[in-house]
Amino acid sequence: MSVRRLEALLLAILLTAPGGAAWSKSYKVSVRGGESASFLPEDPKAEPAKDSRRYDVVIVGGGLAGMTAASYLSDHGKSVLLLEKEEVLGGIAAGGMLYSGVPFNRGVAYWTDSTEEQMKILEHIGMGGYRDRHAIPEPTDSYFWKGKLYLGIWEEETLHQLPASFALFKSELQRADKGGLIPNQPFEEGAHLELDAFNAAEWIRAMPEAAAARTDEEAKKVYARFSEDKSILLEDPMRDVVDLMDLYCRSALGGNANQVSAAAFANFYISEIATRYTTPLGTGEAASLIERILRQRGHLVDIRLKAAARSVRQDAGGVEVLYLQKGKARGARAAHAVFAAQLKFAADIVEGLAASERGQALRDLAYSHYSVHVVVTKGHPYRATFDTWTRASDYTERDFPDVILWRWMDPVIKGYEGMRDHKQDPKDDQGILTIYHPFSHPLGLKPRESKWEREHVAEVARQAVARLIDLYSPLLKERWGTKIEVRSVETNRWPFSIHVAKPGHFTRLAKELRKPYGRVFFANNNLGTPSFEEALFRGHCAANNILKRLDPGFAQEPWSKCPLE
Repeated sequence: MSVRRLEALLLAILLTAPGGAAWSKSYKVSVRGGESASFLPEDPKAEPAKDSRRYDVVIVGGGLAGMTAASYLSDHGKSVLLLEKEEVLGGIAAGGMLYSGVPFNRGVAYWTDSTEEQMKILEHIGMGGYRDRHAIPEPTDSYFWKGKLYLGIWEEETLHQLPASFALFKSELQRADKGGLIPNQPFEEGAHLELDAFNAAEWIRAMPEAAAARTDEEAKKVYARFSEDKSILLEDPMRDVVDLMDLYCRSALGGNANQVSAAAFANFYISEIATRYTTPLGTGEAASLIERILRQRGHLVDIRLKAAARSVRQDAGGVEVLYLQKGKARGARAAHAVFAAQLKFAADIVEGLAASERGQALRDLAYSHYSVHVVVTKGHPYRATFDTWTRASDYTERDFPDVILWRWMDPVIKGYEGMRDHKQDPKDDQGILTIYHPFSHPLGLKPRESKWEREHVAEVARQAVARLIDLYSPLLKERWGTKIEVRSVETNRWPFSIHVAKPGHFTRLAKELRKPYGRVFFANNNLGTPSFEEALFRGHCAANNILKRLDPGFAQEPWSKCPLE
């Protein structure tokens, strides 16, 4: 057998959907996003052309963190060069638009209402009224579990349909929040980091013992129902909850519940039972607004797309950043630099960092890859809630954890009120189901392999769509008399996009990792959790730290909790 035929056979085996479902290839799959898994461009053969302009700051990475840093620095009149290796700004916050004009999201789906600092930053970029304009209409979450759909997971009516372990989990999570055990940005400065000593699964499995010791009447009632529930496994009573949380942890935090810090998990999940926010573009609205601000400041901000940083060198006079733009070598000088790309690669790009203990710690950070499959359907076959978490009886970690009904945020439909009865369908027939699909390594790629090939990415998308149709078809036929007819699929690949914050990350690593390295500051959400809120915070914080160095009289905003180094 030839090598090519053997590769094709192995690929077919890898992409066989659980349950043996086959899939049609009649629809087009387009592939977007980063092909490079190493993020390191080849060494330029030619001597780099030097930029004639000297900048105050060069920023490596044009995602939300880098863009936020650029906006605050330029607010104070600082000149900025912003380098982004992709064709567009925004990173995993990017949004998109169908040819028919229907907007959708390609990455991070929503944000939460948590701190004054976050609200101030959103006001700064033009999203100050998000509470009124961008709340996700309830019910937000469903759980499609072993063929049964549970609407509004944490509503009282639904909790009485689920095993009593779910109600106990919700009660203990809320108590932890009220007791100040759940940290917020910056996590590493939190007074209570007890949860960072455990993984999420360990914490969840310890909840029954904690609940049994409660003395208030409400807690006693919750625990009594839990104790009397015959459907709960005696040998692992929180197993059903951990199974659901595995989906959330994979989707948002990069690993299963037994891999991520309970502190990171608790911060993420307490927001899941409260109001969340998004736009028809998802978090792409924020990226679009910041880009508009930056482009209006052309006298201060230079934006270079398809520009991958090769090295950041330092000397007594400043930094020199060498980069490749469209294959041509270039170099830029500045007083300081911000590294806002994935921190894992800082040790390979910032010269001298690799030899330090911090450099090794950066290289050892765990990541997952991500694909977001945007499935355009004929009509609107699914109409339950915004986000549906999915775990079949034959679930494996090759499955996707959740599906978002993106037209839920249509400003006319407002959460599809009445749509479940076909009374208020959108006037067009462009449905969008967005599949969120994380992997430890896509198709078994090793972490340092350089390519995540387009043909593999497209086949993974087809497999995910086939799995969606296989699992959801009986539900759609029974509930709404509909079926999924796929018109096209756009799959977005995000290699090394989710930082897995393991137990101990915040107590042992985070303070050390955030420190500037000479003239280089760090501004990626990898310093905390891979979230929209963290990216905004870290970008603002890096800007403030540089402003403190450049302007002796700089005073940080009274609302900011940014640690000034």
